[in-house]
Amino acid sequence: MWDLETERVISEIKRNNAKRILFQAPEGLKLSVEQEIDKIKKYLEEDDEYKNADADLELILWGESCFGACDLCDIDVKSLDVDLIIHYGHEELPYAKPEIPTVFIHAYYKPDGENLELIMKDIKKILNEYGDNILIATTIQFKKMLKEYNPAVILGCRANVGEETAKNMGNILFVGTGRFHPLMLAYKFKKPVNIYNPVTGELSKITDDEIKKFIKKRIGAISKLLLNPPKKIGVVLSTKKGQCRINIFNNMLSLLKENNIEYIPIVLNNISPNYLIYNVDAYIICACPRIVLDDYLNYKKPLITPKEFEMYVKKDFEYEFDEILFDDFI
Repeated sequence: MWDLETERVISEIKRNNAKRILFQAPEGLKLSVEQEIDKIKKYLEEDDEYKNADADLELILWGESCFGACDLCDIDVKSLDVDLIIHYGHEELPYAKPEIPTVFIHAYYKPDGENLELIMKDIKKILNEYGDNILIATTIQFKKMLKEYNPAVILGCRANVGEETAKNMGNILFVGTGRFHPLMLAYKFKKPVNIYNPVTGELSKITDDEIKKFIKKRIGAISKLLLNPPKKIGVVLSTKKGQCRINIFNNMLSLLKENNIEYIPIVLNNISPNYLIYNVDAYIICACPRIVLDDYLNYKKPLITPKEFEMYVKKDFEYEFDEILFDDFI
């Protein structure tokens, strides 16, 4: 189902003369990558260039999280003397450069001929319904399949599809799995998004009502702060390379000082309810926006984005979606 580019991986291992190789993959690909490791190891052990090599060949599977190309493990494994990292399922982010040589394998979706025909037929039907005034957006896994449509490819937690294009288009079609990315498009551009899942064939939609409910809910969270001004706020930063928005973190600290609000800076790798246990009135999450948007119900204290805290300070109720940008990093 997913193209793991075995030959390319082997070629990159040989080109880098790597002996200690670490494989990193998101949850949905971990079992497939385990099989890949067995296959690649067997090939390399039978290869003349490797079986007589001085160093022992070691292929290691990263068992921790891999939420995206923001969640690199290069710093974590530096002490293991890893020569090369094979990272599956994502595109390298320009603001999260690995310090160990890393090969990014996109894991393109690879349906068989019959399923591909059905998928393209479904997409053409949707496009015929909406005409030319539609923007097609997707994630890297489906870019190759949609090449004839030249889709906008979303990288990371950013609605990087071209602001003017998205605003001028009457409709947006997201082709992919999950709802976070289409929700991000809908909330940022405040317009409905059609969703086509090529794996299941399901067609769904994020409606105007859903967008309004979301904005109302987030405005409600800000209003509660205005009704009960916070005495102390936790400012949370992740050490994950593509989530370590240090400029945003520093800006929030400055804003809190200017407004005479007590605060505690908190630095974590994985942000979860188990770690945010402090005596504060709310947390500003300076890491991935989806922690606030997807997981806020799991936390005992209110979570707000940096944009929402700025709205609270300015008493500005024109909702602005928080997304990761280049300028967030040093």
